Amino acid sequence: MIEDKTPFYSLPLPHPDNLLQQDVLRIKYALTGVDRLMYMQTNLRRQQDELLNEKLRRVKLNQLLGEPLLTI
Repeated sequence: MIEDKTPFYSLPLPHPDNLLQQDVLRIKYALTGVDRLMYMQTNLRRQQDELLNEKLRRVKLNQLLGEPLLTI
């Protein structure tokens, strides 16, 4: 069996010389890996958005109050 992998995340790739039974499991593993990476990226982006929104909220409150009462 030929063990080709993607260059950045080393996810398994199918190969024309492999048996279909072997590559089906490799494709399943690769899709699961892509799903995991997308999930992690989505969560990271959500956390960054929440932090940015909190900073913007504090800036607006400080502007309304006219004093830097909330740390940014």
